[in-house]
Amino acid sequence: MDMYMDREMLKAGSQEPAGGPLDGLPEILKPYLGGIERLDGHLQLNWQQHKLSSVFQPIVSFSHSRVVAHEALLRAVSPTGTPVSPLEIFGKLGVSEELLRLDRSTRLMHIINAGRSPGWFFLNMHPALFGSLLEADSTQVMQEIGRYMNVSSSQFIVEIVEEEITDHIRFEEGVAALRSIGLGIALDDFGAGHSNFDRVWKIRPDVVKLDRSFSVKAETDRAVRRLLPQIVGILHEAGTLVLLEGIETLEQARIAMDSNIDFGQGWYFAYPSGSPVQDPLSIKSTMDAVWDQQGKRADLAWEARRRVMAPYLDAIWLTAQRVAMGESLEQAASSYLGLPHVACLYMLDELGRQVGNNLNAPTSTKHRVKLGLGHMSGARWSRRAYFIRAMHAPGIPQSTRPYLSVATGNICVTVSICVQVNGKPIVVCGDVDWDELEAASDI
Repeated sequence: MDMYMDREMLKAGSQEPAGGPLDGLPEILKPYLGGIERLDGHLQLNWQQHKLSSVFQPIVSFSHSRVVAHEALLRAVSPTGTPVSPLEIFGKLGVSEELLRLDRSTRLMHIINAGRSPGWFFLNMHPALFGSLLEADSTQVMQEIGRYMNVSSSQFIVEIVEEEITDHIRFEEGVAALRSIGLGIALDDFGAGHSNFDRVWKIRPDVVKLDRSFSVKAETDRAVRRLLPQIVGILHEAGTLVLLEGIETLEQARIAMDSNIDFGQGWYFAYPSGSPVQDPLSIKSTMDAVWDQQGKRADLAWEARRRVMAPYLDAIWLTAQRVAMGESLEQAASSYLGLPHVACLYMLDELGRQVGNNLNAPTSTKHRVKLGLGHMSGARWSRRAYFIRAMHAPGIPQSTRPYLSVATGNICVTVSICVQVNGKPIVVCGDVDWDELEAASDI
């Protein structure tokens, strides 16, 4: 999500403000009241003749089919009533006391406007300030806001964007300070700009928010759809939950769910509004539609994959039976190598070592070889799923998920089967060019 804003900014109302200073506000927070006034029961911030206001976008849990959080976003309107990107306002201030005051004023406004909204509450902190000396008392400020609103610090999740962070040591110290008072940490816009896994390992965020570009690209690009579950898996292994931003269609929501993403945010679920959603189950019908679509597509995908892989599984079984009966791999290879989209055929011994060189399909010259090293005699493939599964289920053909082959440099699927040859287990393996098969089969 873009810092402080969403993609659609609404014009501010023209009503006259009402109400005075907030009663009982702690002294440490009063410097950030300047320019804040009430408008129809909500606070609004006047800043350099611009009117700034709060909107809140729900965040949903796929597993729970309900709203579990909100992100506070900032809307800005010029003196003429024209929507303005808040980034334009913040971008002119540099790292200064003025930027700090505006940053904290907007956070204070958001939290008070949200009231006791259910679930977690995501708040942006300007990246140029995070971990800087100016933010030395940030933990005390957040604690006092929580006390004033009678809200636990654990309900707040501070969003951080890495792009403008230069002092990484102080940045990590700032994260530790916020976490020490119970605040959650979210790494925002992951996958865009300067984001990297090194930061995930070091700060261990509670949530990683994948950039909206994943939503768009995954809907149209098969390679991104294959990659997305792997990225999510790595982040889960690192101990962080994953949120995908910018979900605008049912298909994007389905892909997110299919990729094992935990949370979703975007127009498909709800547009930002002036008040948080009070009924977490209000989007249940929307979530039911995603679950139904995901289930149908998963069934269709399984059936399509079973159908397209069946000839290769049958052929590897027949090839292995002929090898088990005493034929050489070259003599037994015709039934497998004659299939379309086949790359090669090879054998492994009981330790996963390749026996002889691979046999390439007659059409192998059309297969693009990138940085592949080829299948070489003596190479060991005992770590590979196709070897492990075959050894644990002798006589039953196995098929892997698509993966990048170090032998060819291409995305492939390997079919394999373990049979006995001269009293010892041998695994017969065949690679299929997955990109070609996927395109030809439209799966």
